[in-house]
Amino acid sequence: MTETDSASRDGFFPATALLLAVLVLAGGTARAANDLLGLLSALPLLYLLLRGVRAQDLDWPARLALALYGLAWLQLVPVPPAIWTALPGRQLAVDILATMGMAPGWRPLALDPGSAAIGLVSIAAPLVLLVGFARLTRQEQSKLLLGIVIIAIATAILGVVQRVTGGLNIYDADHAGYATGLFANRNHHASFLACAILIVPAVVPSTRQKWGLWIVAGIALGLFAGILATTSRAGIVLGAGALGASLVAAAQPRKAVLLAGGAVMIVAGAALALTPALAPVFERFADAAQDQRATMARDTLVAAQAFWPWGSGWGSFVPVYMAFEDLDTMAGRYVVAAHNDYLQLILEGGIFGLVVAIAGPLASALVAARLWRDKAPGPLWCLWGVGLVLLLHSAVDFPLRTGALAALLAIAFAAKENWQAPLPARARAD
Repeated sequence: MTETDSASRDGFFPATALLLAVLVLAGGTARAANDLLGLLSALPLLYLLLRGVRAQDLDWPARLALALYGLAWLQLVPVPPAIWTALPGRQLAVDILATMGMAPGWRPLALDPGSAAIGLVSIAAPLVLLVGFARLTRQEQSKLLLGIVIIAIATAILGVVQRVTGGLNIYDADHAGYATGLFANRNHHASFLACAILIVPAVVPSTRQKWGLWIVAGIALGLFAGILATTSRAGIVLGAGALGASLVAAAQPRKAVLLAGGAVMIVAGAALALTPALAPVFERFADAAQDQRATMARDTLVAAQAFWPWGSGWGSFVPVYMAFEDLDTMAGRYVVAAHNDYLQLILEGGIFGLVVAIAGPLASALVAARLWRDKAPGPLWCLWGVGLVLLLHSAVDFPLRTGALAALLAIAFAAKENWQAPLPARARAD
């Protein structure tokens, strides 16, 4: 029995496909029901992993992620009152207990242990996918990546319909009426489409032939049109970079052609900006100075300093931020996230959160160094770029707090095959 035959019968691929499908289709929001569905869908794959099916050594990104995940649970270990009451930022909790006539007692470092536990459990499914996806064969990985592209095309079309009709949004959220696709947030939908643009060169065969290049270009441009429909500023910037990288990876042009293509993209971008029908899209860039992200970042940093070096605890951002929010900018709606995941990690995790915040970009840089050393092909660089898009977007939003985008980050670190090498004859027939 060949390795391919054995792999097709162990149930590993269907379990991984199920997990990925549920995370992508239902992971467009961080609601508890959606996170629970993602966790349940991870159980079959987790069972196979624990049984030792396709046993192999963990890659270092998976070891790093699992180690940090295990350490993150230390926030829920109860400590004596003499310790936790002396930590920065805990005086209010002590005063509340005193007002209620309750003794401090043993408590964990996290101010809200329930929210911390829920947040940590919600991360489990993408971590299982990180380990499982790396153990798939190249053909199996390619099939799942193709599935992501197909879903992205469908959701891009759905987003345009949502934008035109002002309805059909999956979730009743603040972004209802905008192009949100399967997400509650248009920015996250835009990020998903930008990642899909980068996946296209890895799944379209024969990009060295003209028909393959035209397919890549057509799909990538269609997905970018879906990003424009979101009017997400970060999505448009990241999507434009993804579009250029995808076309370069597919065409592999010489330097002169590359420079000419760059000039064409600049001219095309200017033409799009002057198109009346797209005026609402680019008008949002003019309003960037009025965006409250800078204010939220400043207030989050102030709160992080008040709880340094141990942090306020995972999942405690909302109530903690309210205590430090600028009264001059306070609105009727409360802030659900810092819109800068690196600062939020530092606020909630303290010095450990800082380590986690550094770990993602550092791991991405180390993977890039390995790809450079191995002279990796363009499509593999594009898969690495999926992680880069999400890490960059995390500086101005919170994409990785959704199961769908966390799943794409897992794939970005787990996909390591040479996507330009020709498949064996039997694999092509399959």
